[in-house]
Amino acid sequence: MDKDNENSFQVYRQPITNIKPDRLISLDMFLGYTEDPPRSIINVFDEIAEAESSGNKQLKARLKQHYLFYFTPCAVVHPVRNYQSIKEFTGLLVLDFDHIDNAPHFKSFLFDEYKSIIAAWLSPSKRGVKCLVKIPIVKTIVEFKEYYYGIAAEMEVFAGFDPSGQNAVLPLFQSWDPDLLSRDNFDIWTNKGGKRSDFDLAPAMHALKIDVTDKDKQIIAKIINTGFDHIIDYGHPMLRSLCITIGGYIASGYIAEQEALQMINYEIETHPYLTKGIAGYKKTAQWAIKIGQNKPLMLNNRRHG
Repeated sequence: MDKDNENSFQVYRQPITNIKPDRLISLDMFLGYTEDPPRSIINVFDEIAEAESSGNKQLKARLKQHYLFYFTPCAVVHPVRNYQSIKEFTGLLVLDFDHIDNAPHFKSFLFDEYKSIIAAWLSPSKRGVKCLVKIPIVKTIVEFKEYYYGIAAEMEVFAGFDPSGQNAVLPLFQSWDPDLLSRDNFDIWTNKGGKRSDFDLAPAMHALKIDVTDKDKQIIAKIINTGFDHIIDYGHPMLRSLCITIGGYIASGYIAEQEALQMINYEIETHPYLTKGIAGYKKTAQWAIKIGQNKPLMLNNRRHG
């Protein structure tokens, strides 16, 4: 990609039927505009959030398609937005999650867990999360999709994952999140994957059939205790990671969800750092345990049957 245009991509004027890009904008401009848009755009976002909460999907779609700019962060095109017109790729891909609970928590979790995420923000409905991920600058659509499938193999475990981001010229609508998360020191996602017939938006949980021993229970208790011992500061990221792991063991049948929550809540209530926000940390723990149950885990002393 041209060095002068590195970290830049195209913006399109509304409505969505317009497929001719307006101009290139920098990544920094995009992030600034997402974090602090004009008042007129904020009013549109307020209406979109109302439409989402009332279940009026037609109004929500109309507002987005007629009043918001949109972008194509993954590829630069000329003269119009389609595969045939792709001139170069930008080294970015988009992750999209919609209709999820506790979207702010989920946004923070993704950003903390995946250092290749350059930025994460809430969607206009406030019930979705969108992310920009750094990948190598590719030369072909096939290679772009390989990187997308690679990260999607991990993301599909989360309810609300939308696999449409495999389309490199898919429109990304304006959003507004004053608490947008971004980093300058990011990693590059380098894992590739293969095409799947489809990605489950809410994967079913399948508990593994195992005979749980007393030793297993002791190991789970030790994992919880050790996890809390390692929390010295920055409580939410470490608590989320720990509880997602415990959720995986719950899904496999090692421990009941209620029992795990009782143990974790006790640790929160007695932890010297976490006691400053007990209610918030308990909410984070409960959410993370639910998320973790989408991906059953086996203890290292076990083999799959």
